[in-house]
Amino acid sequence: MADTIIVSVIQTNPQDDDKPGTMDRMAALLDEAGARGSDFVVLPEVWTGTGFSRPGAEAELAEPIPGPATAMLADKARRHGMHIVGSIYELGGEGLIHNTAPLIAPSGDILGIYRKTHLFDASGRPDIPPVLDESRKVTAGSELLLADTNRGRVGVAICSDIRFPEIFREYALGGAQMILMPTAFLMPRLDHWEFLMRARACDNQLFMVASGMTGRERHSGIGFVGRSMVVDPWGVVQACANDGEGMLTTHVDLDAVSRVRSWWPLLEQRRPELYPRQRSVV
Repeated sequence: MADTIIVSVIQTNPQDDDKPGTMDRMAALLDEAGARGSDFVVLPEVWTGTGFSRPGAEAELAEPIPGPATAMLADKARRHGMHIVGSIYELGGEGLIHNTAPLIAPSGDILGIYRKTHLFDASGRPDIPPVLDESRKVTAGSELLLADTNRGRVGVAICSDIRFPEIFREYALGGAQMILMPTAFLMPRLDHWEFLMRARACDNQLFMVASGMTGRERHSGIGFVGRSMVVDPWGVVQACANDGEGMLTTHVDLDAVSRVRSWWPLLEQRRPELYPRQRSVV
């Protein structure tokens, strides 16, 4: 298995009332990612539409998995021999809606499904309207996704999960070399975005690969940070997108994970007996 891989992150500005156009633009960007030889492509969170335009928009955008969106991703994965991950509103059992990221293999098969476990509920903030509380729209998942691919072991997270370091430590202890993370990180928290990306990479000595949303949702005016990013296991920003729509592509040297961990074996130096509250169930 080659240790140097090519990763692309696609940054878009989807609108709820143009799902067909959004999917067409994403299909074209995936063809470009394939032309660049990408091994992994990370799309934004809820890339077919944010659901922020009006009450109930998420239900109109939701679809089953597999469904039309995953069928398009599977076709592009097969055509270009690459892994693809990005989240959509999933219409699940009993009519429940989830924020779900299927991980598509180069064969077009779904390697695994991750349903966002830590929902974005921050209505106590004066700059975040209560309508954005995610638990009003979707049901949280209850499992993490650690997957073995033909190019390494990866974990999947979604957006506000990044504020819960326990997820990323669990992935690191499970042998993850890279985290693939679709996001729609809200403005104006650009400082939090870079800080958290670098912290999760540095603490766990792995690659963080996250694609974000950019621009504004035109009906609500809600804005997004953009700045899709790849951070290496030493916490260095290896590549960063600008504020517009497009794609960022870079080479990732997976050997850096074992190299950095040999320099400073943080995972081996943990003292779990000192952290009993982290094992408790509240």
